[in-house]
Amino acid sequence: MSTIIRNNKAYDSGDAEATINGFSLDIVEISYETEQEHQLNHTLKNKATSWSRGKITPTATMTVMMHDIAPIERAAGGDLLSIKPFDINMTYINEYNVPVNDTIVAKFQNQGREVTGDMGLNKQYTLFVLDIKFNNPI
Repeated sequence: MSTIIRNNKAYDSGDAEATINGFSLDIVEISYETEQEHQLNHTLKNKATSWSRGKITPTATMTVMMHDIAPIERAAGGDLLSIKPFDINMTYINEYNVPVNDTIVAKFQNQGREVTGDMGLNKQYTLFVLDIKFNNPI
């Protein structure tokens, strides 16, 4: 027997709040993930006889408006690349107050500007990620 679910709201970007070392930041877009190596193990036979897991590699990118990144650049003496690793907490809370909190430990891997004809200048930054903790307690 299945349960009927009505009027449940999915998580969406309006439910997300980003903080860097505890300070709230308006992020245009953030993408983060972990990937683990997998391999098949072979003996003298043609087909694999087992499999193994390898290294886990975290990656992330973050798009930030220029008016939000400029104060961080000023605080770092103009050099985002010199900032030590920091925590990015992404918290999602739906209308039923069910939280999901992810913590990314990272530092900036690139710095620059992206100027287009669109209003509102923003830049996608590649992050050097040390760790990602998914759905950890707040």
